[in-house]
Amino acid sequence: MNIELKVAQLLVSRICHDLAGGVGALSTGAELLADEGGTVDEAAIDLIAMSAKQTSHRLQFLRIAFGSGGGQAVGPTITTQELHTFFNNYIEGSRLSVVWHSQNMLIDLEAGKLLLNLCLIASEALPRGGVVEVNVTELESDLGFGIAAMGENAHLAPEFRALMCQTVDVEKLTPKNVHGHLTAVLAAQLGAQLEVSPDAVGELRLAALLPRL
Repeated sequence: MNIELKVAQLLVSRICHDLAGGVGALSTGAELLADEGGTVDEAAIDLIAMSAKQTSHRLQFLRIAFGSGGGQAVGPTITTQELHTFFNNYIEGSRLSVVWHSQNMLIDLEAGKLLLNLCLIASEALPRGGVVEVNVTELESDLGFGIAAMGENAHLAPEFRALMCQTVDVEKLTPKNVHGHLTAVLAAQLGAQLEVSPDAVGELRLAALLPRL
């Protein structure tokens, strides 16, 4: 199968998986209200409100990380504060917290996609929860991203690491690991140097150095 088509299919599957929980909870809340025959059910309303918020947050994040962004309303650039908000909202309710070190600067939207995908990889490297620390540094002619995943059993599976490159075996791509390949492709298109540290006790580090566009 053509790798571009396969990647597109897998990204759609990943998006559907990430949104399924919130949509399912919305459906459950609606059913609870229907069962009450029009009577106000505070628990059902709370469930609907919480699920709608979670689904909206996940959609906003995935729209930037995997899609074409927010369309003309966003344009070709995005602020680091917006990226912070998208990621912070995405992990809300999980066992993760984020520490974000960056001045609020305007960066290219494609660079923003790369940063969000690195943040996603870091968050998934913490199966038991922990802290994702993000550093965005503006250098003289470059832009630096440094992301640390800190927590118990922080690690990247060897098969995931192997897919963080442009040339991969399409049969090894799945909805759970396709964004590793996407991250490598984004980095290459931006002329970025991508680095992933070896697993250390309780910590994983990812970094990217890219020329300012």
